[in-house]
Amino acid sequence: MDLWLKTRRLPVLLAGLALYVCLALAAGDMLVSLPSLDGGAGRPLIVFAPLLVCAGLAYSLSSRMPGAEAAAGRPVARFDRWLVVAAGVAAIASAHLVALVVDAPNADTAGRNAAFLIGLMLCARRTAGDHAAALVPAAWVITMTLIGGGGPGRDRAWTVILMPADHVGAAVAAAVVFASGLMAVRVRPGRGGTQ
Repeated sequence: MDLWLKTRRLPVLLAGLALYVCLALAAGDMLVSLPSLDGGAGRPLIVFAPLLVCAGLAYSLSSRMPGAEAAAGRPVARFDRWLVVAAGVAAIASAHLVALVVDAPNADTAGRNAAFLIGLMLCARRTAGDHAAALVPAAWVITMTLIGGGGPGRDRAWTVILMPADHVGAAVAAAVVFASGLMAVRVRPGRGGTQ
């Protein structure tokens, strides 16, 4: 466990979570004008906050020692899954707390979006590797802000991250994608370590 803790570089993940909370506190319900193909309206700044958690988690999971992990009798994949769950729960709980403290309903969406983007990153990590996985959440956020709809209240449900906090479909999609990503964290066959 000590080797796993040192190898995964948890301070980077914790820094990402701390910056996520700071951005959520600062952004609240603030809208920013972004380029858009649909005529564009203001987008919540909070939509970018989950990228900090995803980047920290991607870095933590990509820092590994395959030889030592393959030789160890420790359940490294289980440790990694618990790390993912802890990061997701921390992101959701802190977003909800921020929403209550600053009375900003958009801040509540950050937790749901973090779960969705973490799951997306983990699925991409399984299929495309560590380097591509770190870019997928950012690509999703940028693409959805460009083509996701006509602004608040007119966004398309498939964007997930642009939906309001009380949108049930977006919450279900986030839960399904997060669970899929969690299942994608498993032992690499024949190479040791986790993916």
